[in-house]
Amino acid sequence: MKNASIALFFILIVGNISHLFGPWWAVVLVAALAIVLFPMGPARALAVGITAGSMLWWLNALWINSVNTGMMANKIGQVFQAVSALQLLSATALLGGLLGGLGALIGAYGRGLLASPDSRRRRRRR
Repeated sequence: MKNASIALFFILIVGNISHLFGPWWAVVLVAALAIVLFPMGPARALAVGITAGSMLWWLNALWINSVNTGMMANKIGQVFQAVSALQLLSATALLGGLLGGLGALIGAYGRGLLASPDSRRRRRRR
């Protein structure tokens, strides 16, 4: 449980910094790195990645929407035939959650591939 909360905060903090200077898909790399640094099983890694990715993208989209007083979300909603700003923010959170979850799974399975054969044998016996 401790690794999960540390990884969640790591993804939120480093992911937010990477959004400022990196590409939009940087959350995938940050989530994978978080799970490599703070190891956990694939199911827990997926849950942490989905939670952190959706929180990160939703909070960033909410901040951007509040800065421009919702004008951009309303104009994008008109392009997509009367989609509300809340629906756009929800879609953004869903996309961020998918990216974060897949990045975390990549980190969990990548760590398993890079582990020594002795540690893999010990894990199977338990």
